[in-house]
Amino acid sequence: NIERKLAERDRELYEQRLKLQKSNEFLVNALSSVVEFRNLESGEHIQRVKFFTKILLRYLMKRFPKYKISQEAADLIANASALHDIGKIAISDNILTKPGKLTDKEFEEMKKHTIYGCDILDKFKQEDENEFYKYCYDICRYHHERYDGKGYPDGLKGDSIPIWAQVVSIVDVYDALVSKRVYKNAYAAEDAYRMINNGECGEFSPDILECFELAKEEILIVSEGAFS
Repeated sequence: NIERKLAERDRELYEQRLKLQKSNEFLVNALSSVVEFRNLESGEHIQRVKFFTKILLRYLMKRFPKYKISQEAADLIANASALHDIGKIAISDNILTKPGKLTDKEFEEMKKHTIYGCDILDKFKQEDENEFYKYCYDICRYHHERYDGKGYPDGLKGDSIPIWAQVVSIVDVYDALVSKRVYKNAYAAEDAYRMINNGECGEFSPDILECFELAKEEILIVSEGAFS
């Protein structure tokens, strides 16, 4: 009967969605492991960015329903955030692991990791472009854009930057500040918050900054546990 056929169809769709989700997770884990292999600092950074993205999205969904982010979308975005730096595998070691400040020429090359990342993702693109691919692409390309248009690679401004890329952008900056890198020491978590809110790391949207402040306690707890 019709009810049985609909139930079977629903089950088939659910199984297909589950299969796609597992496939996506495998791809994310494989590609992010490649980044970790190239640059030992990136492994834990990738996991923290993913976790911080989940926290911030929760506040964004609650505080700003205008963005229409569902729980299913939030899960996909958090997974996609793990690939934000995938393009770094195309950057040479002498730039990627340089202990001092990059020259202007080296920095211009480093900035291209956003483009290289999209080129890599394009090789994994399926004929029927799905939502997950869109989140991966947008995050990869736009996580260094800034609300005032002074970011890269495209100089996008304001709400022309996808909201999911804006979320990953701020947590990426935060984690970079509180992490020790070959070219700098770690900042205290409170100092990192102050620097971001003062616009010392580029401009973020008022909505994103509000959610970042609301998430502060949770993020600080994770930070203290990660770096203690």
